[in-house]
Amino acid sequence: MCSALKELFGIEHPILLAPMGNVSGGALAAAVSHAGGLGLIGAGYGDADWLDREFQKAGEARIGVGFITWALARNPALLDLALAYEPEAVMFSFGDCTPFLPAVREAGAKIICQVQTLAQARDAAAAGADLIVAQGTEAGGHGGTRSTLTLVPAVVDAVVPTPVVAAGGIADGRGLAAVCMLGASGAL
Repeated sequence: MCSALKELFGIEHPILLAPMGNVSGGALAAAVSHAGGLGLIGAGYGDADWLDREFQKAGEARIGVGFITWALARNPALLDLALAYEPEAVMFSFGDCTPFLPAVREAGAKIICQVQTLAQARDAAAAGADLIVAQGTEAGGHGGTRSTLTLVPAVVDAVVPTPVVAAGGIADGRGLAAVCMLGASGAL
């Protein structure tokens, strides 16, 4: 149970740090990775100086980075900046990530797409996402209109064999176990 995420990133625990914009910094991302999960720096709305500093704070830790996709579209050079640090993964949320995928693939990073609907999940899988994050309304209100516990199994079924991670309202081991029972490979 919950093994696909661990295998995908070679991590001990099926947990990803949510790349909360300008909150999930390099030190926190590194701490999560050192504890056996995968930490993701939150690039937020696109501050290059902040992003550069946070990658430096992460040191040599295996981490990833997450972008608000529509904000990245305004400043695509941020992707080049992030890829220069050789992240394990690049996560895209809220927008069409397809223009950015070739650069991520070429850099050798895994592609994570966060979705709030079944249509978005199918599009992400068709685009070749390595991992899909099914984000319910409990994720700070960002999840549209569907709760995590009903969205996760629907997304899992819609995108087989692409692994799915649950986001929204998972706060402890019981929540992690619950979403794993629903078919998720872990939690964000």
